[in-house]
Amino acid sequence: MSARGAEGRLERRYDAGEIAARVAEVAAELDRKFRDQPVALIGVLKGAAFFLADLSRRMAIPAACEYISVRREEGGDILQIDFTSDFAAAGRPIVLLKDVVYSGVVETYLIDHLRAQGAGSIALAAILDKPRERKAPVTVDFPLFTTEGGTFAGYGMACGGRWANLPYLGEVVGGQ
Repeated sequence: MSARGAEGRLERRYDAGEIAARVAEVAAELDRKFRDQPVALIGVLKGAAFFLADLSRRMAIPAACEYISVRREEGGDILQIDFTSDFAAAGRPIVLLKDVVYSGVVETYLIDHLRAQGAGSIALAAILDKPRERKAPVTVDFPLFTTEGGTFAGYGMACGGRWANLPYLGEVVGGQ
């Protein structure tokens, strides 16, 4: 099954059941890792919003849900980080949630920023990990899926302003 738009068509790669199963596995891993420690889940907007919502509901340990927005200029330099609420990282275990980890540059910057604020520990989780595209050495501790190349949409991730609402992940083919 595929969706079609001006950007091409979207071919399903990971269905809603596969995503839900992986989210449950990651939630169980986080429950084991942090045990009874309250953890802060920080979702990078907009692409990680569905992931944060689903993951937090599957976790048994106490979790605070926060969102962060990163504004970048065209060349990729980070201009501004905005938390959507007053957030104190000091001493807290943090799980940073991303939609896709490509180069690792943004993630490295965010991790360094949170460390400078005194975060107790920082783990990185992502819907998609693309390790071959790294420019900065960063490890995704909790990937839902690892893939090479391609443009993806669905499950909160948009392409050309479309398809973010779909319950599955698809790869955009043609029209690019």
